[in-house]
Amino acid sequence: MLDAFLTDFAEIRDKLDSDGDYNFFGKNFSFFSAEPILFYNNEKDVIVYANSMFSNEFNYTVEDLAQWKYSIYPLLNTEDQSAFKSAMKVLLDGDENSVCPDASYRLVNKGKKYSYYRVKIRKLHKSHYYIQLENSVKAAIPVLRNKTADELMNNAESILKFGFWMWDISADKLYWTKGMYHLLEYDTDEEMDMSITPEFYHSHILKNDTYLEFEKRFKAGNVKDAYRNKFQLKTNKGSLLTVFEHANIEYDEQGKIKYVTGITRDITIQEESMKSLADYKAMMLENETFLNYGTWESDLKGNTMFWSDGMYNIFGYEEAEKNKLVINKELYFQHMNPEDYQRGVDNNLAMIEEKDNFQWDYEIKDNKGVVKILSTFGKIIRNNEQKIEKIIGATRDVTELRGYEKTLENKISELNRSNRELEEFAYVASHDLQEPLRKISTFSQRLQIKFSDKLGEDGNLYINRVVAACENMRKLIDNLLEFSRISLNNPPPRQVDLSEIVNQAIDDLDLVIAETNTTIKVGLLPSVEAISSQMLQLFVNILNNSIKFRKGNIPLQIKINARKLGMREKTEHQLSSKSVYFLIGIEDNGIGFEQQYAHKIFQIFQRLEGKSEYPGTGIGLSICKKIIVNHKGLIFAESEPGKGATFSIILPQFQ
Repeated sequence: MLDAFLTDFAEIRDKLDSDGDYNFFGKNFSFFSAEPILFYNNEKDVIVYANSMFSNEFNYTVEDLAQWKYSIYPLLNTEDQSAFKSAMKVLLDGDENSVCPDASYRLVNKGKKYSYYRVKIRKLHKSHYYIQLENSVKAAIPVLRNKTADELMNNAESILKFGFWMWDISADKLYWTKGMYHLLEYDTDEEMDMSITPEFYHSHILKNDTYLEFEKRFKAGNVKDAYRNKFQLKTNKGSLLTVFEHANIEYDEQGKIKYVTGITRDITIQEESMKSLADYKAMMLENETFLNYGTWESDLKGNTMFWSDGMYNIFGYEEAEKNKLVINKELYFQHMNPEDYQRGVDNNLAMIEEKDNFQWDYEIKDNKGVVKILSTFGKIIRNNEQKIEKIIGATRDVTELRGYEKTLENKISELNRSNRELEEFAYVASHDLQEPLRKISTFSQRLQIKFSDKLGEDGNLYINRVVAACENMRKLIDNLLEFSRISLNNPPPRQVDLSEIVNQAIDDLDLVIAETNTTIKVGLLPSVEAISSQMLQLFVNILNNSIKFRKGNIPLQIKINARKLGMREKTEHQLSSKSVYFLIGIEDNGIGFEQQYAHKIFQIFQRLEGKSEYPGTGIGLSICKKIIVNHKGLIFAESEPGKGATFSIILPQFQ
């Protein structure tokens, strides 16, 4: 072999020293490496030799290389060619001592697929180089020939957490590998030199009833040939391990047990995972039972499906019936009427084409004949190519919920009907009361004019009180009519400029504003979608309220401003984040009120001050509240006694 090596090497050297073009194809220089190798002329970019391992690895023949004019670059991925060229240029431009560090490149095989290779370049002679190609994946795998069998076994036992052992029954001795020491947490050299006996091993076993029963059967000879057992060990450091033992039993010629050889593996983590999984499954079952729902998984066509326990409960199947069922679309068809089933299939197919989520309500008759309403939510799972792999979802029994919703809808409908009737009654009653009230007032005044001298002082006083009471009653009826009209025959909302509305309200109140020396400053107000007549009444009532409750010795000042609500404020007031809302603030320096009464002032007929000092019906702010509710907004007030009040109105930009 040495002679062959010297002969081959001399041939290579002689050819490299000679002039002209030459190659070594057809030669077998097996002494270089068991890996793919090339001889490469760096100066001319020509491959002059490739061993058989190169052909086996990349499937290229000498004819294939000839088509490349023996260039090395077609072998390289296009993105790596410049890096390789730079490395070779360093060698070409350098001196005899120049070296090229090992580097990884993507090399392309004949099937146009690339893999990473560790490329080692060593100088042969002059501009000729020896190139070894080592697959990076293979290089990452430990080379077994460089390790002893003991080292490999120790590594495997350490990684996989197991140990081998053999029990010599006749000698009553136990032999085991280092893996058993590591399992029992004997890690020092001194500890591993201890004499191992069956009693020593058994002292680490926690013998529960199951293990004692196995031990009894083993001693009685009822365990034959092989056995598997699961039990717990207590280690040298006090840790508890759950282990799985698999052993084979060997017998002598007399049929007596000679050896028991086996493997003991630590399965503590697996056991804990299984327990966690069992606990989770039990919790999910309890959760599904409590909330009356189940989860499922299906292929696109519904031919293969998986149900959780909750689904079996919903469809009325007992535990014993589960294994007999085939879960697919035919099972659904058995529980649904054909029309509902086809409607659901058509709807779901349409939704699958448009989006990845769908929701479907349908009615079933369960296995016990009970009619139920189910609500299903599904999600489409797609692969990287956007093709549907499966559909997962949850189904809930909403029979009771739908019953509650129906009852609630009926009650709301009845309440709305009752409210409409009450409002209509209030409107009619208030309207019909006006005529007799007008007559009482008119005839009282005529009686006073005609018989004033005969009535005397007390009689005229009584007549004056009747007339004043009639006037108060008229105002109250008018306000009740306004309160009732807000919900009756409303015109459709339109875009309204609130600046114009406020200016009109100020014009309507110009006389009382002038008499009370009131100053009103109006900022920039937005345009909103609203009923203009109700907006006018809203601002008239609030301005009138501020004027009424002014301080007697200080001129009243009213400021009106507006701004758009931020996201945080929408959340605080439980408003839609998608809609635009405006906050209109009306601030005065009047007498104010205790903040604890901020809700009371918007209730009908509620007053905080006496009638004699501050006349009114107690309906004005109630009308404001009803207008705002009618426009899907909010109204509230903030105040302190003696420091004025601020009324805040929140209105959506669009209804």
